[in-house]
Amino acid sequence: LPSTTTTPIITSTPQVNTALTTQLSSSRALLCDEEENRIAIFERVAPSVVYIDTFSEKRDVFSTNVMEVPIGSGSGYIWDNEGHIVTNFHVVQEAKSAQVAILTSVASSAVGVKRNNPLFTSIGGGGATASTSSGASSTTTAMVNPFTSVRPGALGSKGSSVLKDYTRSVYKGRVIGVDPTKDIAVLKIDAPINELRPIEVGTSQGLRVGQSSLAIGNPFGLDHTLTTGVISGIGREVKSPTGRPISNVIQTDAAINPGNSGGPLLDSAGRMIGMATAIYSPSGASAGVGFAIPADTVKYVVAMLIENGQIVRPLLGVSILDSKQARQALGISKGVLILEVKDGTPAAKAGLRGIRRSDSGIIEIGDIIIAIEGSPIEKEGDLFKAVEQFKPGDVVNVTVNRPQVEMSEDGEPEIRLKELTFPVKLIASDDSTFLQK
Repeated sequence: LPSTTTTPIITSTPQVNTALTTQLSSSRALLCDEEENRIAIFERVAPSVVYIDTFSEKRDVFSTNVMEVPIGSGSGYIWDNEGHIVTNFHVVQEAKSAQVAILTSVASSAVGVKRNNPLFTSIGGGGATASTSSGASSTTTAMVNPFTSVRPGALGSKGSSVLKDYTRSVYKGRVIGVDPTKDIAVLKIDAPINELRPIEVGTSQGLRVGQSSLAIGNPFGLDHTLTTGVISGIGREVKSPTGRPISNVIQTDAAINPGNSGGPLLDSAGRMIGMATAIYSPSGASAGVGFAIPADTVKYVVAMLIENGQIVRPLLGVSILDSKQARQALGISKGVLILEVKDGTPAAKAGLRGIRRSDSGIIEIGDIIIAIEGSPIEKEGDLFKAVEQFKPGDVVNVTVNRPQVEMSEDGEPEIRLKELTFPVKLIASDDSTFLQK
């Protein structure tokens, strides 16, 4: 018989690319502990930060159709497992509707429990479940090219190398409540609970100049951008959209640019210690001076907005003249002039006076508030700050200078200021009994 050759069975092991493995190991070895901590914070907190697009309504000139027109974008963050989103009031101030994009884990999206939500789109994933207003849900493909102002290369899109286990999901956001005087707004999205990553909220108490700060936001449409720096100042004051001061504001040199508004400012442990709200810049871009609303203020306002849909603040029950106008027109260099005291308010009953016309037709200047419970009042910002330390129903001592006409030694009438103190009960900002008068 002819001889046969048996081919031996050869078992082989996969070839390991040692060069690539060595390169990856060496690149990680080059990271110092500070860098590792910063990377860990970003990867943990980024899914809590959202991208907000806002829209206004515009009527088509060729038809009667009303179209949604994009007007801007901003940042925000997930507050709780109920889908509440916190951002700045000025981000949604002019908007008729808002669209909120969140980062969701691919694994959780695959097994998520769906809610009845008006809009759900998964960008960069294989599909999504959309629920109709009637409650029926069906499996559909992702929305084709939904509007977004995010620049190309966004996190979660196909081909992204950062947070590759996440995809972007877009929801319609509805406004729960706003507080323009603190530049805070709360939205709500109907997202599955397993797709929500609430941010860890810290405290703004005990912050020290020089400690590290990190900001995550969406400047210029570049979503989930991380910038770092230090807390460069505390106890600052900035104006809100209403013109009232926001006190105890945090100053940071972490780059904050247009689009960062509403994003979180973090400490070195990744806890939210403030919310980016404004910058000081002659050019409109970051100049190393950014401001964040302190976390303790955010917590108080957000809790009240979620519970009541509005903020209830203490009021004196008087209208005042802008301090700048009082200086220029009347020469009042100290204190806040009362223009009017609303009838029936505790302030009126206590004896405070506004500007009035005497029987002889002469206009008499009203009381000038110079202190609240001993705290000096130089301008209206000081007055707002002093009153906000109390609650509606509290009784505070209001010290005023009351102009009075007295006769001089020469027998000529002259105006002198007499200091008086009145106990005044504060009213609530939602008390229609007084506000309608």
